[in-house]
Amino acid sequence: MEAADHPRASAVAASADDVRSAFRELHGPRLHGFALLLTLGDRRRAALLAGDAIARAGHDLSELRHPERAAAWLRGQVVRMAASDDRDLTVADRLAALADLGITPPALAGLSGLSRIERAGLIATAVERLDTRDVATVVGRDGDRLDALLRRARQRYLRGATAALGEIGGPPGPIGRRVGASAARTMA
Repeated sequence: MEAADHPRASAVAASADDVRSAFRELHGPRLHGFALLLTLGDRRRAALLAGDAIARAGHDLSELRHPERAAAWLRGQVVRMAASDDRDLTVADRLAALADLGITPPALAGLSGLSRIERAGLIATAVERLDTRDVATVVGRDGDRLDALLRRARQRYLRGATAALGEIGGPPGPIGRRVGASAARTMA
């Protein structure tokens, strides 16, 4: 009897597939939302980034030392993989893709004015409310460098969103309000 034909080997393989499937179901939707915000509504790119990060994790799942930090590790993978391949999309396309996440034109303007790393840090703190250690994992910075990045991101977001709000009027969406409140606390 070959190892692959052994009932125990089949059970272990099935169990590993079940774990990967559960991992994908647990992290997939929120990771996709993170990637969608990070890419400013680029649906195709967000799906590819989230899928690639989940696939990478699936291969190394048994070696994950801190499962409670998996969400941060996945987001860090998305941030690093997103470093290239920006596509030009219209503001209308971006807003359509982000509408379900509560992104309004002012919130999009605020997020658009940030670098990829600033945007990742702001999303991780203000939207996903990750622990500081997890945010450090997502953006690859910690301590004073992380604090400075987040302070700068909040200030730049607030300026961009406020300017856009002044141009178009109307209230911000739920994510815009959350990020705006976080930025306002920093400015106070």
